[in-house]
Amino acid sequence: MGFTPLEVLVVLIIIGIISVVVVGRSDIGQTDLLAQTEVIKAHIRYAQSLSMKSDRIWGIRCNDTGQSYWLFVDGDPDNTNNQRKLPGKETKIVDLTQFKLTLSAATLSFDNRGRPCDDNGGTHPIQNDLLLTLSAGGGANTTIRVTRNTGFVP
Repeated sequence: MGFTPLEVLVVLIIIGIISVVVVGRSDIGQTDLLAQTEVIKAHIRYAQSLSMKSDRIWGIRCNDTGQSYWLFVDGDPDNTNNQRKLPGKETKIVDLTQFKLTLSAATLSFDNRGRPCDDNGGTHPIQNDLLLTLSAGGGANTTIRVTRNTGFVP
């Protein structure tokens, strides 16, 4: 008593389809985490480039709950008049809850030389590399490093 090649082939195809569905669904959260990490890095670089091109202080602020962040100019990041839209975004505030992500609370500004500062006004350069953590449900997270003195974001 044995199996025909056709029966074996059908079983292998069914196992393959089930495997693709299971693996595909398990990586969705990780994909959003990695993609949004790159977007936030690009937004930090954008704020730095604006600071170097103008004689103004630009920065990124993440609120205390870690659910949103925004681009700001000229000091007070919580003043809606100082908030600006980031490239590719419809609103001034980027909502991370749509991706089920949170970002560590921080204010990062850049002086006119592009040096990262930990105050709103771009007057207090960071003394150590700044580490921002982007977290997804289930314990997955990534770290964004902003290098002191240069503002390099690898």
